[in-house]
Amino acid sequence: MQSTIQTDQFDNALDHAFQGIRGALTDLLVSVKADPTKPQEIARRFKINKNLAWKVSKIITVTDPHAVISNLPGTAGMDTILSAFEAAGAPEPHLTAAREAFGSFDRMVEVHVGDRSTLQLVLSSKAPRRVPPEHLHQTRKMAFQGNSCIWGIQSRVRLASFFLAPNPNDPAMLDTASLSGMIDVRRLRSNASVPLLVRFAYNDDGSIRQAPPVDSIDPASADDPLHLMPEFCSDPLPEFVPVEGAGFMRYQLAPGPIGNYGLNTWVYGEFTRRFASIYRDEHNLYGEHAAIVQTPTEWMICDLQVHKSLAFAMTPRAVQYAQHTPSPQPAGSDEYDRLPMAERIEPIGQCPPVTATPLLPDYPDMVRRVYDRLGWDATDFHGFRLTMKYPPMNTYVIIQHDLAEPK
Repeated sequence: MQSTIQTDQFDNALDHAFQGIRGALTDLLVSVKADPTKPQEIARRFKINKNLAWKVSKIITVTDPHAVISNLPGTAGMDTILSAFEAAGAPEPHLTAAREAFGSFDRMVEVHVGDRSTLQLVLSSKAPRRVPPEHLHQTRKMAFQGNSCIWGIQSRVRLASFFLAPNPNDPAMLDTASLSGMIDVRRLRSNASVPLLVRFAYNDDGSIRQAPPVDSIDPASADDPLHLMPEFCSDPLPEFVPVEGAGFMRYQLAPGPIGNYGLNTWVYGEFTRRFASIYRDEHNLYGEHAAIVQTPTEWMICDLQVHKSLAFAMTPRAVQYAQHTPSPQPAGSDEYDRLPMAERIEPIGQCPPVTATPLLPDYPDMVRRVYDRLGWDATDFHGFRLTMKYPPMNTYVIIQHDLAEPK
């Protein structure tokens, strides 16, 4: 409860201070008969920098402080603006009110978070959907660069693609398939490594359950425990070493050359017949498809393709959980581990889904291999996609959907 009260205090103080600036600037522009929706005219009339005029316009016309805090001018910029309005005949009371509003805002920032750069981090962390994407991505890019240095490895694309259809012989059971992989993985030090996969099945509460046997999408990889699809991997194939843990087996990239000389790509595909029931029960209210982000990555593509007969799964949502422990399963329903997300799942068409993406030109061919192997018709499927730039690590990105009501 205490954390909620503190959050409310901060939100209220932020909104009060920001709205004070908006009101003071609005009164100031009205006093000189300037239109805040026309920043170019403001710049020309008052002889101020176009960028400053645009910032003034945004502050007045956008009501959410999360969206425009980065546009607030600093002390020098604000002095320039107020001096320009003063020269144009703005009344002294309006100028004084504007100066006091900016002073109050800076005091609020100092009391609650220290400085404006930290304020921007706070807003991006607590409500990422409300801040401009470019600011969120810039923050994540810094994390990507720092983690690349620390972990000594990075990748261009993290791929995770899931497929869902009724079993042809038992429509009450679900058949599932998945494509997964890392594209253009570079070591920044020769002994740096990254896990290839951790395979598991779990209940809503995170407890592990026994899953049916897994088969390879590529028939030639039937005896390969990694289920690699060599035609979509780098040549020669990346070398992996097994690491056994409590109840699971992990395969990791072996040491190798630094940089582009050691560039690696791997894609694996697998499917499971009769993976789970289409109906919810006391242990499982919804279905989840999890992708682990354990490597600094520029992009993540996470797709779900659902058979048209599975109406209950047509409203998927994305959630992300922190991976605080080495346990292979996601954090389950623990909301303390759930991270705010700016990204939303978007439809990519139906009957068939449009899977093409400039991030991964071979991806439509990979998807076709899944449909051919399972005997599915792409025109029977609806597609959904989550795209993330600089996805946070170490996390689980989960595509979640409802299960059918029991009959």
